[in-house]
Amino acid sequence: MSGIASWVTAKDLRHRLDADFYRPEYLEFDHRAEARGLKMRQVVEISSLVTDGTHKTPSYVDSGVPFLSAKNIRNGFVDAGSGHKYVSAAEFDQLERWNCAPQPDDVLVAKSGSIGSAGLANGAYDRFAVFESAAIIRPSEVSPAYLSAYLNSCLGQLQIRRNSKGAVIRHLHLEDLREVEVPLPDRRIQDYIGAKVELAERCRVVASRERERLGTELATLYEGCPHDALSSLTTTVAPAEIDGSRLDAWYHQRHFITLTDWLRRNPAFVELGKVASLSSDRWSPGAHVQSTFRYIEISNVDSSTGHVSHSEVPVKNAPSRARKLLRGFDVLASTVRPNRGAVGIVPDSLDGAVATTGFAVVRPVSKTDAFFLLAVLRHPASTAQLMRCNTGSAYPAIEESVLPQIWIPGANPGIRKSLGARELRRTTLLQTAVDLVEEAKADVEALIEGTLDVQAILAGTLKPSTAGDIPDLAEENAA
Repeated sequence: MSGIASWVTAKDLRHRLDADFYRPEYLEFDHRAEARGLKMRQVVEISSLVTDGTHKTPSYVDSGVPFLSAKNIRNGFVDAGSGHKYVSAAEFDQLERWNCAPQPDDVLVAKSGSIGSAGLANGAYDRFAVFESAAIIRPSEVSPAYLSAYLNSCLGQLQIRRNSKGAVIRHLHLEDLREVEVPLPDRRIQDYIGAKVELAERCRVVASRERERLGTELATLYEGCPHDALSSLTTTVAPAEIDGSRLDAWYHQRHFITLTDWLRRNPAFVELGKVASLSSDRWSPGAHVQSTFRYIEISNVDSSTGHVSHSEVPVKNAPSRARKLLRGFDVLASTVRPNRGAVGIVPDSLDGAVATTGFAVVRPVSKTDAFFLLAVLRHPASTAQLMRCNTGSAYPAIEESVLPQIWIPGANPGIRKSLGARELRRTTLLQTAVDLVEEAKADVEALIEGTLDVQAILAGTLKPSTAGDIPDLAEENAA
């Protein structure tokens, strides 16, 4: 770590005189950019507008024009699917006059939460407004997609930290964002990097369509299912409705009883244990020959995509809960706080990895069945069944033995395969989008490091991927 004093030469001095602004890592960035001949310009100099959303809480409505905040900007995208509020058309018109409604080519930046996270506005809705926790940049002399990639890169985040005042960053102020410096390479370089971000957005658009189609097909399977019935603080039950396994009021809430009865009486539904098994494979640190192992915790499951990541952990530091031995395409369902929907699929590349005992490991009979189970286990009817069996109010948890007993659409193998293939396509596209953004961020860093093949890009011999290189996108375009 650098100290509280920084030694600088006269040529390194800028508009700030505080020592923190001249930390060695910041100066190193300046020197590397200068060595590459990159022009550095402040965000305010390359934009026609740098502002933020409304500072006044609007009057929300049940449906209308989407109203987003900083929580919708994450992982390099403006993620409208993670929940937001709505405002009336009349209030939106006023917000638009106040420049609180982003335009398609704007870049949004989180001022709080995941501070500095950026995403393209066109990745959300055709029209929407934002709260003051989201900044709006309207680029004029830089590619919006390149700017988004840069701000999300390690170097962009470094510059954001450099310009943020205060020892602990809790909020990004507009004046700080305006002063963030951006390296401006040849526009062809910007377009090369930005093309990956734009392609990522196309992947997300198609994935969104797949989600809608999947939702329509699942709605057909669950037609008439009372999974959204309202709960009540009190429930009157008949003696025949009392389940001897539990005698508490929570378990016998009327909406739980109604849902379970409906599922049991519907011949189209079967217990999950009829189509998949619960794995009991165990991992022993003492039998592991390598010095490290791949460990999956609940935080490694992306509840929006079902993607499962991992961390590399020394065997000697193995947590006591690291005991579940996994195979590729196992389905992981969190037994802790099941209402959060932490359900994911173990990629084939993580075959042999180890998961925490906080997961139930469901082993399907095929890859497409795995994605079918991913879709149905995330359905509200499944969540409600799991929540019925939870214990504890502040930190609800279930026994893994509950999973095989929940009711899911039996669906013949052909339908399961079709639905599984659609869910596979959706999750593949979402992961491809994440990978493309990571590539763009890496390109930005390679540009500063001097390892990006700039000459090949300028000559046109090095080109980014196109929709034709991604089978699922090519298939959509052909359709």
